[in-house]
Amino acid sequence: MKAIKYVLMGVLLAGFSATANAQEEELNAAINAIKTNAADKGDLAKTAYKKNKKDAEALMKVARAYFEQKDTAGAIQFANYANEAGKPKYQYAPAYLLLGDIEASYGSDGGKAAGFYNQAINFDPKNPEGYKKWAMVYRKISPSQAAKKLQEMKAMCPNEDVDAITAHIYMLAGDEKQAYENYKKADINKLDKAGLNEFVRCSYFTGKFEDALRAAEAGIKLEPRNPTFNRLAMFSNYELKKYDEAKAYIHKYFNETDSAKFSEYDHFYTALIYQALEDKANMYEQYDKALELVNDSSMIKRHAILKSVSDSYLKDLEFEKALKYYNDYMACKPELNSDDYEGLAKIYSKNADAVADAQKPALISKAVDAYRTMGEKFPVQAIYAAYQCASMNNKLDPNMTKSLAKPDYQKVVSLLESKADRDKSENTILKYSLHYLMSNAFLIDKNKSLAKDYAEKILAIDPEYGPAQQIKDLK
Repeated sequence: MKAIKYVLMGVLLAGFSATANAQEEELNAAINAIKTNAADKGDLAKTAYKKNKKDAEALMKVARAYFEQKDTAGAIQFANYANEAGKPKYQYAPAYLLLGDIEASYGSDGGKAAGFYNQAINFDPKNPEGYKKWAMVYRKISPSQAAKKLQEMKAMCPNEDVDAITAHIYMLAGDEKQAYENYKKADINKLDKAGLNEFVRCSYFTGKFEDALRAAEAGIKLEPRNPTFNRLAMFSNYELKKYDEAKAYIHKYFNETDSAKFSEYDHFYTALIYQALEDKANMYEQYDKALELVNDSSMIKRHAILKSVSDSYLKDLEFEKALKYYNDYMACKPELNSDDYEGLAKIYSKNADAVADAQKPALISKAVDAYRTMGEKFPVQAIYAAYQCASMNNKLDPNMTKSLAKPDYQKVVSLLESKADRDKSENTILKYSLHYLMSNAFLIDKNKSLAKDYAEKILAIDPEYGPAQQIKDLK
């Protein structure tokens, strides 16, 4: 009897095995037909469904095959079949994940996609995919709500790096500050190339240069020839004033990375590094390369490079070149401000300080012209501009014999004297302007009465001001 029993069991098992093999062959035939877009793919899919209508996992394989071929109708149909076959019925999380993917990829209703993902979470709360996909869809509606959802995942899926995923969500939403705040909490040793790339970028562009360097160095360990990691390691070292380390990355970036193209920004930053190291030859060479490459779509603008070149020549007391590049800077900058005109004036002023007395008047006159233009174009700076004009002319006429500074000091007084809400700096400017006029009245015009009037005005501002007190006490 036992022998007969085992023979029968073997026959039954062989039958089950044959049936299973047949089902698998029919399933694979349907999947292959879908992937190759065969003419009979529909018939083969129907056969696969009939033979596997109670196998949710098998039906999902067909659904995914349709999805990969962008056949949303077939994918939805078989996802629904799988959901019906699931146990309990209509609570099969993978089906809801795929339905969400279909809506997210090819539909227009983000809320609907999020709804499918939420169902997947409800039926399989320990699967992180539902949370991640929900957050990816919902980030377009509310990045903060997406981040909140990921915190729910943290409780159910403790092995997931929620901080890194949250950071990625914020990065996609364009919020680099929040991306940085989350990446800095993530385990940097678990970040892949893409995560490190985002971490280094959001750190650098939010001014967190130490973390940018940390992320860049971690990325270089993974990919030593990666241009982004080497580039931002170079930039971050510069911002951290680690100029020798930054210089070392110059060679690595330009010679030992897989970068197919170097930008004007690369050469500009390289010039800044050489400038910090006082390597003038290499600095100006890099500035020239930056100017050759810069165009209207560049991240750094031509006028910004020209200004840096001018500043460098000014620092080296090469006034002619400083002025040439500064004029080019002003010519191509879209909108000039008051600082731009003052910058021009300062070049002339510093040049005047460095030349013989005979050459000073022409240069100071040009500095004065720049300040006058500044006052005319920017009335809010009229007082400051007039004061600077007076100061420039005072250099040419320190003994007041020609009273060159007098008209501008008078203008300063007329503009400030009646102003009720003067601040401390304005009081200082007014006091020194009145001091000049007091001295000029007493020493040049020999007008003691007028000098005393100016002295009274000074003492109203600064009762302890000695020179004004002396004039006031004159008999």
